[in-house]
Amino acid sequence: MSLHPVPPCGQAARAPWSGLGRPLCAFALIGLCLLALGAGRPVVAGEGEAEGNRALDEYFRGAVAGLDGGEVTLRYDFRDARQVEDFEDRKPFNIEARKGQQIRWFDEQLEIVGNAAARHRAHWMGEVLVTATFTVDADRDVGGFLSPSDATNDFATFTLTETFFHRWDNSDGMLNSIIKFGDQWREGDATGDFTGFRYVSRKPPKEKLAPGARLRVAFGLQKGKLVMSGPEFDLKGSDVGNKLKRFQLGFYAIKGRVLVDDLEIRGTLADDWLRRTKVDLRTARPIGAAATGGLDEATQACLAAHAAGDLAATRTLLRFATDESRAAEARATVVEALVKGPRKAARPTVDLLYHEREDARALGIRIIKALLGKDYGYKPAAPEAKRSAAIKKLNEDLDKHPELLEG
Repeated sequence: MSLHPVPPCGQAARAPWSGLGRPLCAFALIGLCLLALGAGRPVVAGEGEAEGNRALDEYFRGAVAGLDGGEVTLRYDFRDARQVEDFEDRKPFNIEARKGQQIRWFDEQLEIVGNAAARHRAHWMGEVLVTATFTVDADRDVGGFLSPSDATNDFATFTLTETFFHRWDNSDGMLNSIIKFGDQWREGDATGDFTGFRYVSRKPPKEKLAPGARLRVAFGLQKGKLVMSGPEFDLKGSDVGNKLKRFQLGFYAIKGRVLVDDLEIRGTLADDWLRRTKVDLRTARPIGAAATGGLDEATQACLAAHAAGDLAATRTLLRFATDESRAAEARATVVEALVKGPRKAARPTVDLLYHEREDARALGIRIIKALLGKDYGYKPAAPEAKRSAAIKKLNEDLDKHPELLEG
């Protein structure tokens, strides 16, 4: 890929913020335009009704899957629409609003339609790692961010096929990128409508991002390094400039759409935020069995619904079975249920044959062979063209012989 030159890591760049024929309010007005940071204490249903502080699982809609000393693990499978209440609808940067932009619950996932961002309500400190499955309806400029809690400009973006900031360098971009922003890099002749940034790490993707792609992506702050990883790429670089100490996190899309699912957030909640929101580092109920190898009540209910022929439950179980953040024992239990049928579960299982991970594709054909008795010559490690030919044979067989899905 031929790219126009961009400033190397450590070299400052500046980004003008303008649109629709007039200047926008830039990062200098970060309190209003960078995700409305510091907009006030989060509010949840029932807040203030009970005496004393609330437990983590009384405050968050997501599941508290781990509590190890001060480190908290939150999980969101978005089966319950109320889990979206843990996210606030904010613009990712100071860019013009687009008609129809929003965040919402959609098909058991968190939907973000750009120019929008979904910011998690909690404030974190120290290290954090965010892992989620992205289904993109765009070919660029979707990703995550860490934004400082004090509303300064020292934030970081983690982007799949970034082009938005490269435009200010007269470059095509199209790189998976980590970028750090800060006023300390604003050029001397720049007005308040400019801010500086530095490229922390960036790499061209091996395969072009395409609408419909489903990717497992991780990003965060680990041992003083900003990190981002995904299928066949791994980025890392120093948290340059003013360090991220207390921050919020979230996901965004620019002129596109992304669905976020199977989300895990692991890190330390900021102590001042815990005091302000009156939340204790404890749970009111035992931490879900899924975190220690068993199955929680919701997953058990899904198993029963799947066995009764509910394909929506089947799809949920397929996501569970391919979620690498789940305990191996729990995933094995779910797989055992999937291979038992009913046979019509083969239809949604076909989707796994397109998965970006070979192990997930192998699981898909294992389930299909158990349900239908044949694998149609599908090989998980084969080139895409051969896999597609096998999938075509499978689908044609199911269309011609619907009785294969009975029982």
